[in-house]
Amino acid sequence: MKLRYLFFLYICISIQIYAMKDISKYSTKIYLNDSIEVSLYSATMFRVRVSSLENDRFPIIYEIPYLIGKLDNWPLIKYKIEKNDKSIIIKTDKIAIFFSKDNFDWEVYTVNEKNKIYPSNGRIRGMFKDGYTVFDNASAFDEPNNNSRYSHWFYNFETERYVDTYLEDDLILDKYFIYGPDYKNLFFQLNQLIGAEPLLPKKAYGFFQTQHLGCEGDQTKLLELAQKLRARDIPCDYLIVDFEWGDGCPGEEEKYWGGLDWSPNYTNPLSPRNLISKLDSMNFEVMLIHHSAPNFPNREIDTKNKKREWTSKIYDEIIWWNSFREKLDIGIAGTWQDTRQNDLTDCEIYSSNQKYFGQNKRTLFMGCRKMMEQNPWEYDRDNTLATNALIGTRRYPFRWTGDIDNTFSEMKWQIEAITNSQGSMKAVSYITNDCFSKDWKVAARWNQFIDFNSISRSHTTKPWEQSKGFKELTEIMNFRNNLNGSHISEEIITLSDKEKLEIVENSIRKHRKLRYRLLPYIYSTAFENYLSGMPICRPMLLEFPEDYRCKQNQFPYQYMFGESFLVAPVTGDFNTNEIYLPKGHKWIDYWDKTLHDGGQVLTYNTEDITKLPLFVKSGSIIPLRKEQNWIESKQDSILFLEIFPSDSSSFDIYEDDGITMKYKNGEFSKINITCKGNDEKTTVSILKSIGEFEGKLEHRNILLNIYGVIKKPKHVTINNKKLIQKLSMQNNDNMQEYWSYEENNMKLVINLIYSSKSDVLVNILN
Repeated sequence: MKLRYLFFLYICISIQIYAMKDISKYSTKIYLNDSIEVSLYSATMFRVRVSSLENDRFPIIYEIPYLIGKLDNWPLIKYKIEKNDKSIIIKTDKIAIFFSKDNFDWEVYTVNEKNKIYPSNGRIRGMFKDGYTVFDNASAFDEPNNNSRYSHWFYNFETERYVDTYLEDDLILDKYFIYGPDYKNLFFQLNQLIGAEPLLPKKAYGFFQTQHLGCEGDQTKLLELAQKLRARDIPCDYLIVDFEWGDGCPGEEEKYWGGLDWSPNYTNPLSPRNLISKLDSMNFEVMLIHHSAPNFPNREIDTKNKKREWTSKIYDEIIWWNSFREKLDIGIAGTWQDTRQNDLTDCEIYSSNQKYFGQNKRTLFMGCRKMMEQNPWEYDRDNTLATNALIGTRRYPFRWTGDIDNTFSEMKWQIEAITNSQGSMKAVSYITNDCFSKDWKVAARWNQFIDFNSISRSHTTKPWEQSKGFKELTEIMNFRNNLNGSHISEEIITLSDKEKLEIVENSIRKHRKLRYRLLPYIYSTAFENYLSGMPICRPMLLEFPEDYRCKQNQFPYQYMFGESFLVAPVTGDFNTNEIYLPKGHKWIDYWDKTLHDGGQVLTYNTEDITKLPLFVKSGSIIPLRKEQNWIESKQDSILFLEIFPSDSSSFDIYEDDGITMKYKNGEFSKINITCKGNDEKTTVSILKSIGEFEGKLEHRNILLNIYGVIKKPKHVTINNKKLIQKLSMQNNDNMQEYWSYEENNMKLVINLIYSSKSDVLVNILN
C-alpha cells in the first residue's frame, strides 16, 4: 500500500515537474542582467521584459500576460550575442538588436547592421510604422490608454483563465517588437502572438436588429418586428433585446440596470422558452443585453485607475452564471455585455461561455470598443481614441463603438475608425456601430456602410426608421441620472414622408440582400482573417501599399471589403463622390458593370440614394449563394461564381460546419479557383476540395457568371468535354451541364456539376 502511494506521488510530482519544464521552455530566453529578459518568439518578433520583482524576477506564473493568446511553446530561435564597448547585440538571421550598456535602451537594425529599423521618424498607421510595430500591454507607440502598461493579469494554466493570477503593483513592464517589413507579415505575426480573432457562427455574418423600446417593450412587439422583417422581405438573423427584457425594467419601470430575471412583459403570453422557440421557427436567434457582471477575482483592481469600468450591478460568480446559463439552455444565443470599459470582464464572460458550450457551438458575444466623434453621455472626455481597450481583446469578438451621434459627420468618423485607424490597422476586424440616423438620407447611407462591414447591425427599433435625435438622448441621460424623475418616452421619431420611407427601405433591402448572397465570399474572407490576421475591411494603404496615392492614407473614407470589393460610402448629402481607383487594375462598377481604368480619381454620381458606390477589382473571383433572407449552417446545393477575368487570378473558398469550434482542429475545407485569360482562351480551374468536416457536400452545382466576354465563344469544354449551348436561360436544368451567352450583358454563363473529389477544368475558346 505504501509503495503504491509512493508510486502515485512520484507520478504526480513527475507530471508537475514536466509541466513546469514545459512552460519554462515557452520561448527562447536571453538575460542581459538579473532584471532584463529578452524573449525571442521568431527571428523578427521579440519581447523585452524589465522586472522589479525581488528574488525570482521572472517566475513562470507571470510568463503569459493578458495580451498574449498563444499558449503552446514557440519554436527555438537561433541567435548569437556580440559585444562592443557600447552595446550588447543579439542577432537572429533577420535582425540585430542593440542594447546600450549604459541604460539598456535598445535599437533594431537589419542583420547586416546597415539599415536602422527602430526607432524611426515615419508616421504611425494604427499600430504600425515603417514596417514594424512596438507596443506594450496597453497600446502601441505609447498611445494614450486608460489601462496600465504593466502586466497585471496573467494566464493561469490550472484554471485556464486570465483573471486568477494577478500582480497588483507595476513591477513587470513588457515591450514587444515585430518587424515585417510588409503589412502581411506584420499581421501574421500579431495573429500568432496575440491570438486569432475566432470565427463567428456563420449565421452571425448576416444582420443583427436591436429591439430597443425601453420598458414599453414586450414579447408581442418583438414578435411583430420579426414578422415585419420577414413580410417586408428584409434579411435578418439575430434580434437583440435591450434592457427591457428584465435587465433594466424591474416591475416594468426603469429603476436600475443589471437585473437577472425576466420582466413580466417577456414572460407572457409565451414563456421565454416558447418565445425563443417561436422565433427559432422563423429562423431568428436572440441575444440579450447585460448591464451586470460576475464578480470574479481581481476584477476591478488597478493601481492606476481604481475603478476600471462602468457596470450597473455585480453578482457572485455562481449566481450570475447560473442565471445566464438558464437562458443559454432555453436557446439564447449570447450576450451583449454592456459593461463598456473592462476587457477582463469581456474576456472572462466570453471564455467561460465558450467553455460551457464546448466544441459543439460557437459563443456569440458583443462587448464595447469605446470610440466615437461625439458621445451624448460624456462631454469632457476624449473618446476619439479607443483608450479603454487592451490589445488582447481582439480574441473576444465582436465589439460595438458605444453610444454615438446620429449624423453624417459621425458616420464618416466611424467609417475611417472602424475600417482604418482604430480598427483594421490595430488588428481588430469585428467592430460595428449603432447605425443611428437623424434623417432618411443618413438612414439609407449608414445602412449601406454596415452591410459592407464585418458586422451588420442596427440599433434603431426597425432598420428602416430613424433613430432618436441627439436632443432626445440628452433628455434620456438626464432622466437616468435622476431615478426619482418622471418617465420620459423613448419613442422613435419615424419618417413622416411615405415616399422617403420607401426609398430607405428599398435601399436597405437591396444592399442587405446582396450581403446575404455574398455570404461565401464574406465567410472565406473571415477565414482568411482567422488564419492570417489580415482584416476583413482593409484601408487602401494596407491593400495597395505600392501605390503612391494610397500609401500615405490619402483616401481614408474608402476601403476594400476583402480583396475584391472597393467600397466608397457616401458620407454626406452629395450629388457626386470622388473615388480613387488604384493603379495596376481595371475596376468594374458592380451595379452596371461599367469598366474604369485604375490610377484615376473618379467623380461618381451619387444622386441615387439607393446605390452604394461599389467596385470590383479586375481578376476577382467572387463566390455567392442563392437569395435567402436568413442563414443556415448547412452548405447550399448551388454555388455561384462571379468572375471578372484578367491575366491571372485566384480565390480560396473556405467552408466548415458553421456552428462548432472544430475548425480550430483543422475540420474545414478549401476549394481553390483560378482564372487565366488571353485573347484566344480563358481557363477556369476549380480544384478538388481539400479537407473534411461533418456535413460537407460531395456534389453540387456551380453556376459561373463570367463578365466582360465581348463576343460569343466558339465553344466551351469541361475537362475536354464539349458543352452544349443553351439559347435561353429559362427552365434551367441544374442536372445538365451547359453554357449560354448574353450578348447585351457581355456575360458568359456556365452550369457545371462539381464533385469535391475531382478537379474541374473549364476552357473557353474565344
